Amino acid sequence: MVKTDSEPTDVEAAKAATERRQKLSEEADAFCADLERFFRRAYGEVPKATDLGELRAQQSTIRELVSRAAGSGESAEKTSALTDERDRYKDAATRARADFLNYQNRAAKDLERSEELALRRYVQELLPVLDSLDMARRDAVGEKPDAQRLKEALEMIGTSLAQVLAVRGLEPIVAKGKPYDPSIHEAVAMRPAEKGDKSNTVLEELRPGYLWKGLLLRPAQVLVAEKKPEGAT
Repeated sequence: MVKTDSEPTDVEAAKAATERRQKLSEEADAFCADLERFFRRAYGEVPKATDLGELRAQQSTIRELVSRAAGSGESAEKTSALTDERDRYKDAATRARADFLNYQNRAAKDLERSEELALRRYVQELLPVLDSLDMARRDAVGEKPDAQRLKEALEMIGTSLAQVLAVRGLEPIVAKGKPYDPSIHEAVAMRPAEKGDKSNTVLEELRPGYLWKGLLLRPAQVLVAEKKPEGAT
């Protein structure tokens, strides 16, 4: 059988097959790289082992398809079928990525909403304290303010506020008489240790400090007794 000019020669067919295999390989590598960048954005630069395993499995599947398509002796029909299978995997991965991004957006909105509701409940708990403060303020500007009554009202307000905050996780730092601890104390002044004072001990609390659920919220500002010179009694 004589080949016509329009029919590709064996050399041209081999060249076209090589170019097709190279193109498939480049597309697979580009897609695998894009898939890995997406995973690392979604799960952090160091994803969990299970997430990373899933990523590697997808990449392996894609490269295996390309390898099968690039095998010697494959017919054009089989290569086309493998290409279609590869495209289906790409489409599935693209849809999965879009679904995950939508999930991230919904989760972010749900988290913002839950934070707003928690803050609203917290503000509601503070309203009685605010009411008491308003009453004390009105008594203070009255014609005959009662100093004792104002003192008791302020003490009650302080106690109520401390209780609300304590339920939420606020804990005052006990400083006076304790050894100086730079992790929770801020020494703003020092005084030579007097008789009966222990060196490097908090003598006075100048501003209270607080912990929030066990973590430092604000250090206590304190007056600290200086260390006694060696040999001093």
